[in-house]
Amino acid sequence: MIAGTSPIAQGMLQEFERELVTTRTFLKRLPEGKLAWRPHPKSMSAGQLAYHIAETPGMSLRFALLERGPAPNFALREEAATQSELLGLLDASAAYVRDTLPTVGDARMQEMFAIDLPDGSVLELGRGRFLRSVMLNHWYHHRGQLGVYLRLLEVPVPSSYGPSGDEQAGGL
Repeated sequence: MIAGTSPIAQGMLQEFERELVTTRTFLKRLPEGKLAWRPHPKSMSAGQLAYHIAETPGMSLRFALLERGPAPNFALREEAATQSELLGLLDASAAYVRDTLPTVGDARMQEMFAIDLPDGSVLELGRGRFLRSVMLNHWYHHRGQLGVYLRLLEVPVPSSYGPSGDEQAGGL
């Protein structure tokens, strides 16, 4: 445990560090020549999805520390040009989480903050709940999507919580 870190932040940070290893593996498997590929016209490109995965932890923590902020515009999606860009973005995002999350006390985690939604309504929720839902659970959800993209691209899917079909078959 990091001295002075609240129990809520410490638990999140430990989970984040474990999941970061898996997420990095998924991003490294994405072929650089397939970043513009998308499985369907309504889907994000592989590069957009991977960029979103790489930026989510740091972006969501920055957002949660605001008192109030506008909901992100999910129609605007950046797309990675290279795998190096993706891994650099993931490293920067992880560094921000490592530096900042330990400074957020339990009382601050339980404070409410507001998100201004596009329809004019306001969503209020606790910072800790938001971080659990977005910095972690939302991150895992998109990593699972990337696993489907990898499968469709015929790239061996890494394990998340046990061997994948590719790893069971002795592929990796």
